[in-house]
Amino acid sequence: AQVGDDTQLERLLLVRNSFAGIIPPWISKLKQLQTLDLSKNNFQGAIPETIGDLSSVKYLNLLGNNLTESIPSSLGKLSEIDALILGENALQGELPASIGTLRTLQLLDVGSNELISTIPSSFSNLESLKYLVLESNRFNGTVDVLESMKNLTVLLIRSNSFSAALPDGLFSGTSDNIVVDIGDNKFTEELPTSFADMSNLVSLIGAKNSFATDATMEAVCDNSTLLVMDCDACECCE
Repeated sequence: AQVGDDTQLERLLLVRNSFAGIIPPWISKLKQLQTLDLSKNNFQGAIPETIGDLSSVKYLNLLGNNLTESIPSSLGKLSEIDALILGENALQGELPASIGTLRTLQLLDVGSNELISTIPSSFSNLESLKYLVLESNRFNGTVDVLESMKNLTVLLIRSNSFSAALPDGLFSGTSDNIVVDIGDNKFTEELPTSFADMSNLVSLIGAKNSFATDATMEAVCDNSTLLVMDCDACECCE
């Protein structure tokens, strides 16, 4: 295709159309591409391994298609990427550990897929990450790895099977407004005591978990503009 020969193209936006079939192979020829947005179409099949060859891409959005199979580990080669958005598809398997090498990544959205297993330990290297969306999948295990993400401000992980206690150092590295949705999981024990000192905790949704009785300190109630917890896990519930 002629477009595939245009190696100087920097932005390709095909948003909200009715494109179908597989993601075309010629896209991998666009070596200068910085923005690729194919969201809200009907693309099917697997994400091509060759997408990882787009070494200049900073923004990759495949949200809202019918993509299946696993997320290719080759995405770990996108060394310049700021935003990786793969939500609202039918992606399967585990999160590739290679994503943990993306030091510039600020937004990762894989919500509303069919992903399984735990958050890779390599994600502790995502020190630039601000927005993490894992909601509505089948993830399990702890979220201890999130403690290393010192710039994290938005955490949306509801409707999974995450368990155990939230790590004490979660959100300790940012002064930006914090938005948290951890509802409908299997978290236990109490909320981190550090949450009581966070005047920047704007929203906390944690209902439908297995938190201990009075897991939510009264100071958290005072700090949060929006607080949704099960009543038996909240000191300020009336």
